[in-house]
Amino acid sequence: MSRIAEWLKKAENLARGHSKQADQMLDRAERYAKERTGHKYDEHIEKGADAVQRRYGGGTREGRTPAEREQMTVERDPTAAERERHDRGPQG
Repeated sequence: MSRIAEWLKKAENLARGHSKQADQMLDRAERYAKERTGHKYDEHIEKGADAVQRRYGGGTREGRTPAEREQMTVERDPTAAERERHDRGPQG
């Protein structure tokens, strides 16, 4: 087994043993990535975060559904809704 594979296995085992803390860190990492990318790749980031969570067997991040997490994002960042409307363009 390569050294990287060993590190990944150790990280996975650590996350499995401390899933609540891993869920919290994953949620923070997800928010950071979304902010850094200007919310352009939110769907991809969420898909990746969900895959990581399934890998270590964590729960829904902080017990929230994807729709609830989206609502929290809008509440934390009021301009997020405006950016989303802008990204969709004119509706007609």
